[in-house]
Amino acid sequence: MKKIITIIFVTNLLLSCNSGNDKEKNTATDSVTEKHNEPENKTTGLVLNDGIKWKADSTTLINVANLQTIVSNAKNQKPENYLQTASALQDGLSKMISECKMKGADYEALHQWLEPLMEKTKELKDATVVENAATTLNEIENQINLFTQYFEK
Repeated sequence: MKKIITIIFVTNLLLSCNSGNDKEKNTATDSVTEKHNEPENKTTGLVLNDGIKWKADSTTLINVANLQTIVSNAKNQKPENYLQTASALQDGLSKMISECKMKGADYEALHQWLEPLMEKTKELKDATVVENAATTLNEIENQINLFTQYFEK
C-alpha cells in the first residue's frame, strides 16, 4: 500500500510540473520513467548548472520557505509530535507539487533535490522509535537546507 501511495505521489509530481500539450507531457514522463528504470543512466545527485545555481520560480521559493518553517517549528516540539510534522511536511510537499510550473533542466534539478526529501518524509512518517525520528528529521532539515546551495533565491 505504501509503495502505491509513493508511486501515485511521484506520478502527480511529474504530471503537475509538466504543463503544455499532451505530447510534451508524455515525452517528459517517458524520459523520467526511463531514468528511474535504468539507474546506471540516472545522474547521481544534485549538481550545480556548470557552476551556477539553478533558477527556481517564486512559487517554489515560497513552498521551500514553508517546508523550512515546518522543520524549524518541529525542533521546538515534543518528540511524540513527529507524526504531525511528517503530515505537515507531506502537505507542504503536495502543495509544492500541485503549484509547480517549472520546466526543463531547472525542473530536473528540482526533482533531484525533491526526491530524497520525499523519501525522508516517508521515513519520518513510518518511524516508530523517537531517536530514529529525530535522526530522520535532521536529515530532512539538511536536505531542505541544500536548496539554497543549488537554487537561486
